[in-house]
Amino acid sequence: MSRLGWITIGALGVVSILLRHELLFLITVILALLAATSALWARYCLHAVSYRRHFDHTRLFFGEETYFYLEVVNAKILPLPWLRIDDEIPAALDVAQITRDEEEPTERRRMVTTLSLRWYERVTRRYRIRGTRRGVWHFGPAQLRSGDIFGFEIRRKSLDTIDRVVVYPRMVPVTQLGLPAHHPLGAHRSPRPLFEDPIRLMGARDYTQGDNFRHIHWKATAHRQRLQTKLFEPSTTHPLALFLNADTAAENLFGLGQDWDLLELAITVAASVGREAWEAGYPVGLYSNALIGARHVRIRPRTGPRQLPILLEALARIDSRGRWPIANVLQTETASLPYGSTVVLVTALLDDRLERLLLDLPRRELGVALITLGRARPSRPLVNVRHFHVGTEKKWDELETLALAG
Repeated sequence: MSRLGWITIGALGVVSILLRHELLFLITVILALLAATSALWARYCLHAVSYRRHFDHTRLFFGEETYFYLEVVNAKILPLPWLRIDDEIPAALDVAQITRDEEEPTERRRMVTTLSLRWYERVTRRYRIRGTRRGVWHFGPAQLRSGDIFGFEIRRKSLDTIDRVVVYPRMVPVTQLGLPAHHPLGAHRSPRPLFEDPIRLMGARDYTQGDNFRHIHWKATAHRQRLQTKLFEPSTTHPLALFLNADTAAENLFGLGQDWDLLELAITVAASVGREAWEAGYPVGLYSNALIGARHVRIRPRTGPRQLPILLEALARIDSRGRWPIANVLQTETASLPYGSTVVLVTALLDDRLERLLLDLPRRELGVALITLGRARPSRPLVNVRHFHVGTEKKWDELETLALAG
């Protein structure tokens, strides 16, 4: 109760004593007791009240569902006639039973929970989450509000605890990205595999335009009287380095020209190729000109069960344009790649400098594959560079199949 209320009760008490009015004095005593009860109730209403969230899973694949729980405990003898919990949740995730304030930013929503708690009672509410958007999403902070049974006073308590849920990018089978079924990431061998081991020779085949002249099989050429190229077995030991260009527009001032749907498509392609290579046993790494923290994405090629989640979480964190040209990152990072590594570049932009850099990589005994998106096309024949293209006829989040032009 406010100070004015206490002054009013005191004044009534003085008047009742001066007038020797028993009924007024009784009313004054009752009001004083109610005010004291209200003050004590309001003071201790949020004492020993705890609130926490917990999740069935904190890492979700795109479109996957899970549940999270709100647990409230009143660990005291004083009951709570009412308790309101205002918790901030990400608007990008599909969460059931929420109240949205239209004045709030679209990135966040307010989930309002109201309940009453008896003495020493624990209440748990369950909500469903569906990962409908890639990213790292934060739940919290929260605010608790309660008061006395009469509604005279309201107390607030802020909780700064933040919980994090990671939604991995969308992934589809590589064949749905348009790569042929006999691609080495699949179950069959290809006459021109993306990942070759120059030490493991398994035969020869007819020369085709774009083959490396260093791999010409001269003995087989002399025997068959036509130009032959060495055919190598696909390697499962040489690393695969994925390079993702986070820029989708040449003129990209402060991200205003960024095509975010095209970026999501690029991330989907990178995640899908990375998963297929990891499942095939290749050491897989990821590099991008996008920033995570204070530096660009740099994950060295490795194998092991933890590598794929690390790659996917890095892709989930990308939420901005490229800080530097992808050519700078490509030139810097390929210098430290081991001999025989395969470089796969996923990009929606292709300029002369990047093309010259791609042409130079095979001379350093690095395998090169280029996956272009949207309107990006090479302006010249890229010798010893395998080129694939992903169109944008369909939205990235509705992909069933993609026609990939070689």
